[in-house]
Amino acid sequence: MKLNFTRDEEAVSAAVATVLLFGGVVSIIGLMLVSMVPIIEELEGSIERGDMSAQMMILAEQTESLSESGMPGDSTQVDLIPLDGSLEWDVSRGGMWYSSTWQNESSFRMKDVLDFDNSLQIKHPESFTSAVCFDDLRLGPSRPFIYTPPTWADSAHIAISTGLAIPLGPVEVRITDSGNVIQTADLQIYESTLVDLTSNNDPKITSSHELVVIYSNGEGGTSLITSTQPNPTDNTGKTWNIPVESGVNRIHIISEDSNQIQIESSTLSETHYAINNEEFRTGVSFTYQFTLLQPDVMRITTSTNSQLILQTEVNNLSGATTLISQDGNHLGHAFISPSLEGKMEFTNPGDDSVTVTWRGGGTSIASQGSTIVAWPPAGINGAPMLDADGDIFATWKVSNQGNLGEGTHIIPASDTGASSGIIHDIIIPTDSYSHSLSISRAGISSDWNISGDSEIEGTIENPVQNIEQAISAGTYQMEVIDGHPLKVHHLSGNSGLVQASHDGADRCTSVNMMASGWITVDLPWNSMSGQEDSKIMEAWREGDFPASLKITLIGQEGGSSHSNLATSWVFHLSRLAYSFSSSITGMEVAYSGGAIVTNHPEFNPTIIREPVDRSGPGPRFAATIPSLHPTSDGVIGGGSLTLDIELSSRESLASDIAYEVRRGWSEPYGSAIANDASDGLELSEDWAVYPGRLDLLTDYVGWVPDPSIGTSEAVWHTAGEPIQFSLQISSLDVMVREVI
Repeated sequence: MKLNFTRDEEAVSAAVATVLLFGGVVSIIGLMLVSMVPIIEELEGSIERGDMSAQMMILAEQTESLSESGMPGDSTQVDLIPLDGSLEWDVSRGGMWYSSTWQNESSFRMKDVLDFDNSLQIKHPESFTSAVCFDDLRLGPSRPFIYTPPTWADSAHIAISTGLAIPLGPVEVRITDSGNVIQTADLQIYESTLVDLTSNNDPKITSSHELVVIYSNGEGGTSLITSTQPNPTDNTGKTWNIPVESGVNRIHIISEDSNQIQIESSTLSETHYAINNEEFRTGVSFTYQFTLLQPDVMRITTSTNSQLILQTEVNNLSGATTLISQDGNHLGHAFISPSLEGKMEFTNPGDDSVTVTWRGGGTSIASQGSTIVAWPPAGINGAPMLDADGDIFATWKVSNQGNLGEGTHIIPASDTGASSGIIHDIIIPTDSYSHSLSISRAGISSDWNISGDSEIEGTIENPVQNIEQAISAGTYQMEVIDGHPLKVHHLSGNSGLVQASHDGADRCTSVNMMASGWITVDLPWNSMSGQEDSKIMEAWREGDFPASLKITLIGQEGGSSHSNLATSWVFHLSRLAYSFSSSITGMEVAYSGGAIVTNHPEFNPTIIREPVDRSGPGPRFAATIPSLHPTSDGVIGGGSLTLDIELSSRESLASDIAYEVRRGWSEPYGSAIANDASDGLELSEDWAVYPGRLDLLTDYVGWVPDPSIGTSEAVWHTAGEPIQFSLQISSLDVMVREVI
């Protein structure tokens, strides 16, 4: 059989061409899809950003209202429904700070303050900087206030330090010995508890709320009591919550102006008036003696800024207390002194002699020496004002039959002028009493040396908080030769009374220079740089690193070399961040400190909502910072989530006349917030003509980005007028749970 096949070349070519055409179309469609995927993903990311921004806006409005007008125990609820991303808490990458100066034509700037190493940089070019003091604010529910009693104390009397808005329910106070809980007390606002310390080896007192703790030894004593809301400029105040033991006691209030004094306890409520008699260089004093049959809490309110001295067991004639100058520190050139009968000891740590005068009298103090005079001076009706031509320490002491009585008082540091420092000048009198020094750390560890009539060396380190060192009569200088600052108390005899500060407070370091540039200052805590979040949170809980910070700048002003020049408040704020992906990964919308921020698109820092503040009328500025603290049993991730937000406390940090207010924010959003806050600045003709010249900006009031390059700071500008400045912080506990 013969087969006859023929090949149609045209048909074959057409088939091949069809296949190739189809492959080309498929390739083109594939390339189009590849090029469109990023656009689709970016559109999806924009939808996620917009949706979560709207939900975060509701969260911000709810927390703002609760922070500014709520009372402890008030709560709100917000639902968040993520799309494809997830919600997470970021405890270490969010934060902000405010600073204010209390002297005209001065500034206070900071750098590297929100990282986790143990140093920062400060800048104050206008005058000599003497020292910087740090206080751990202990912000957060898992960051208790820790108090370590000294070895000499027989007992601790404890009450709650009342704030602007304090917890309604009881505050739990725990007393531990070598880590074991030996006593607990649930204190209401105006209740107190007495702790026996005689049988404890390593006692510690902890509380979720700041306390008023008074250590006592023997039979009574005297102490200057800090106000529950001290003024940052001079450490005076208007409110006190004082736990007082049974017996005959006395409060003595001194002020510059006439005073209305309200005294309350569980058994009394009285109002008294102290009137200024207009005598030259004389203030106002008020003494109130009372007898308690059982321990109680005395609540004192005054109408003007005042200082208060407490005397317990008055008939035993014991006690001593170091005064605070009118510039806010122990070392100063102007004081308002008590009119209580006793002795006044003036100590001059300087190299030149100093003359101190008061109405109708005066005395001279040799360099590195002290002078004791009978007090109060004859013929003065009121609180004598002290004026010195150099900086001195002033200590009031009870006298017993012409001699100084027993007592315990702080020996302030000569280099910082505050309660802690590197150098302490010590003068021990010759009398019939035994004398010793109570040495407490104000940092992590210190090697110290006492030189003078005898040589003493020692080391104090973590976890040791306090040691007691016997010392004989003579003149000494105690110096830290390596490590962090110390606090030193002088114990005379077997009786004394001292108000305690918590372990993270009053840590002061000497600067002792004037510089136009940045000055590096060491923080008296361990560095946590590079540590994971769990380690940082543990350090906050144990007090090994400050859980937010108050910084006080001390320097030259007028005749004083140790005035409070400026104060800043640094907050480590938890961020609630919604993480999602667009055409690239790592996008977020986050809420922190009242601001809503995002890095979408392409890591471009953008401000969706500025942090809220209040201004006007006139040169007024006020801010309330909402600080969110997630509970440990909350959930994170995707799905429908409900945030139960409860206000735990609201604290007033400042309310005074300031001359410059600054705000800084952690990066990467710091610069964006600084620029975004000054939206109206482009309308200023002065700024258009003289950009960067704050001194020539007269037609604008509001935030101005600091003229420095790349700064995350903004300055509240009022054309040189003093600012009525008010700052508060509200602690909000947030429980995140899944909607079932």
